[in-house]
Amino acid sequence: MSKFSYTEVDKSFNNMALRERFILFAALLICTLSTTYFWILDPAILTQTKIEKSLQKSYQAEKVLNNEIAEVNHRLEQDPLEEINNKIAFSQATLLQLDNKLDDKLVKFIHAQKMPIALTKVLSKSPGVKISALKSLPVKAFNAQKQASEKSEQDTFYQHTLEITLLGDYNAIYQYLLNVESLKEKFYWYSMDYNVSNYPLAEVTIQIYTLSDQQDLVSG
Repeated sequence: MSKFSYTEVDKSFNNMALRERFILFAALLICTLSTTYFWILDPAILTQTKIEKSLQKSYQAEKVLNNEIAEVNHRLEQDPLEEINNKIAFSQATLLQLDNKLDDKLVKFIHAQKMPIALTKVLSKSPGVKISALKSLPVKAFNAQKQASEKSEQDTFYQHTLEITLLGDYNAIYQYLLNVESLKEKFYWYSMDYNVSNYPLAEVTIQIYTLSDQQDLVSG
């Protein structure tokens, strides 16, 4: 086996034509660049790419974490009872509005104790009519079945009913009922029984009622 000799290599290189020398130089350059890329540059590029991806994930995770921290700080700055207090205040305002509406409606009803007096006074405006009987019927809860399931006892409204019997001809009784209807404070009609006992006189029995939050009996 022959030993490597620099002199022989140099002699062989000098004997080459210029074109052969250029080809040899290009081949050596390509080999050097390829070795450098695959063994040095390519691993470095891959490593740099991994590092950049890792940094990008870290930035995204940090952004999400900062948003969560900001949201927690915002909640801590707020009063934890504020939402509950707002709901309570809204409910109270709603109840107050409902109470006011209910009071407005009840104001239009005549007071239970004033019913007999009002009905008697109407007689002065209704000639030809006499009241032959006037009595109070038992007080009862208004819509008792519904209220028993939905409201407490203190919220119950009571129906005060009077049964009145009138004597007079048709026109006189009709005028009396119109006068009752024209009262500022209102009644509700419950029933009416019209009987002609001695023409043209008739006997009319009607039941009228008012509503109240008091259970006191109507005096009659």
